[in-house]
Amino acid sequence: MALAGSFPCVRSLGKIFLYLLLVLIGGTLAAPMAWHLIQMLPPHLFGGLIGKIQGMPFHRYLSRSLQVAAIMLLWPLLRSLRIRSVGELGLHGSCRPLGDLMVGLFSGVSCLLLLESVALYSGVFVLHPGWSAGLMTTLPRFLLTAVVVATVEEFLFRGVLLGFFRQVMVPSMAILLSAIIFSGVHFLNLPAASSGEVAPIWCSGLSVLASLGSSLPPWQLFCWAFTTLFVAGIILAWMTVHTGSLWAAIGLHGSWILGQQVFNALIGFRVQPPDRLLPMFGPPQCHGMVPVGLIPLGALLLAGFLAMILLCHRRQPPLHPLGNR
Repeated sequence: MALAGSFPCVRSLGKIFLYLLLVLIGGTLAAPMAWHLIQMLPPHLFGGLIGKIQGMPFHRYLSRSLQVAAIMLLWPLLRSLRIRSVGELGLHGSCRPLGDLMVGLFSGVSCLLLLESVALYSGVFVLHPGWSAGLMTTLPRFLLTAVVVATVEEFLFRGVLLGFFRQVMVPSMAILLSAIIFSGVHFLNLPAASSGEVAPIWCSGLSVLASLGSSLPPWQLFCWAFTTLFVAGIILAWMTVHTGSLWAAIGLHGSWILGQQVFNALIGFRVQPPDRLLPMFGPPQCHGMVPVGLIPLGALLLAGFLAMILLCHRRQPPLHPLGNR
């Protein structure tokens, strides 16, 4: 790892934050163009999929545009940092990818089943009438979403961002900073007060970002949601660092996404006012994908503890140092 006080380290860290700034600007400017291009396509294409995408609110276009911008700008960043191999990002490839994937899946599914059982038994959540209708038809879509989102987010946040940070700061700070960014980015996908049915213009993405404060949940729910995402980011980063691969983190992340999607489709939160049972339970945030409260947080920590036990015998691979800048 580069020394924290060296000028090469400072220049590398500056390039990383410049990359994040360009992703933010590029994604916000591209989102309106993406919206208009999609609206020009026939809605019946791909079995009606285009029609469903056309009906998505603009903030969802913004979220996807930011992800695409992050991927497209990776190559220039890698060239500027003279990254020669994924080993310099701390990724060495697992000798047992299926085993690591199963560790993540087992840890996530076990604790999700526990959490959802407690949620139902407590009466905080109730099954929707006719909850089983349509589940089998939506399950493939849920599964595809879980695989794609978990793979993309793990590659960007744990594969790339965490790997860059590990090269320019101590591992603990790299894990903490990547977890903070991971938590904050999820709130970019919230509908803003300025978003509506009006066709977006070139600056609509910037307007959505500027009005995010008005779309955030109440501060108690926001703090709990941010804490849940932050702890998840730390657990996933630790798994990546400890195994030298993304397989275990993808398994755990994907199982959480799939479980929460199914949970939202079957079960509704029925407590009024929504924060009445805090700190034990609160309504899920970020489109229902982030459970909040001490009980969900405890289940998340249990999943991390279970993964740590299953992976404790693994020897952490070394981090290849970057060349001179």
